[in-house]
Amino acid sequence: MVRSRRELILSGAGVLTVTALAGCADEADPEPEDDDHSHDDHDHDDHDHDDHDHDDREGYFDTLGIYIFQLLDRAHDPHEEIAYMHDDHWHGSGNFPVVPVGDNVSIGAEAFDEDDNEIELWDEYEMRAAIASGADEDVVSFDFHGDHVHIIGEQEGLTEVVFQVWHDDHADYQSEPLAVQVGEADDEERESFDAHHVSDVEILDRAPDPHEEVADWHGDHWHGELPTVPVEDNVSLGAVFTDDEGNEADLDHDFELRVRLADGADEIVEFDFHGDHVHIIGQEAGETEVVFQLWHDDHADFETDPIGVTVE
Repeated sequence: MVRSRRELILSGAGVLTVTALAGCADEADPEPEDDDHSHDDHDHDDHDHDDHDHDDREGYFDTLGIYIFQLLDRAHDPHEEIAYMHDDHWHGSGNFPVVPVGDNVSIGAEAFDEDDNEIELWDEYEMRAAIASGADEDVVSFDFHGDHVHIIGEQEGLTEVVFQVWHDDHADYQSEPLAVQVGEADDEERESFDAHHVSDVEILDRAPDPHEEVADWHGDHWHGELPTVPVEDNVSLGAVFTDDEGNEADLDHDFELRVRLADGADEIVEFDFHGDHVHIIGQEAGETEVVFQLWHDDHADFETDPIGVTVE
């Protein structure tokens, strides 16, 4: 977790350097217009929305009573604060990360009411984003993953983005616009990860914060075990793939984490894929086995040996 709502308010963090685009902490914003959107049940390519109670992609509105809406950079573990909205204006301790052309940044969020109760962004509500009204629509696109979004750099330039808390077929909350810059990736070369020479796979339980290692594959065998999967619920698992030279796979850009049933295993679980993590969903009680995969384009570059899963 990051700083609490009260810590954020008391910290006096400075307004983002992009406040000319993102809003002002000292001046009241105009009354919010209404917005509309549609729910795609985690299908990550639906950006056309039907009319609801709000004018599409206008400024700030809130029907949930959100007191703090905090953006997180998911490239770091634990995730790092980028900026937060208090009432109708942005504050921040740093600028929004530059989005590389042809690549993406992964942005999460935490939302709290005035009593410091967190509004969970996964089942009933989810995080979304949209181009602000009147902003350049050709600079970025989006991919939605329930508790986070990927902002994808389509071409160099500057645009404005609004962040939303989505419910059913509409947004119940929408932030003021925030400036997003798309530019070329850093020239500094990363050492290349070799997906065909994976030597170690760590499986992380994403329920604790920070995430905890629960199992480790090395060579041809496993150490540890996966958490028990509840019937009609899920466990959220991340992974770290390391090659023979110690380089780690980038699961937010070049590769994805996936999982499948082992050959001949009981079909008592289902899966939901989210780029850098997966959900294993319990369908009925019992024992089965799964295989974790390092996914690239439309195929697995690497698979682990099977590991047991208990559903109860």
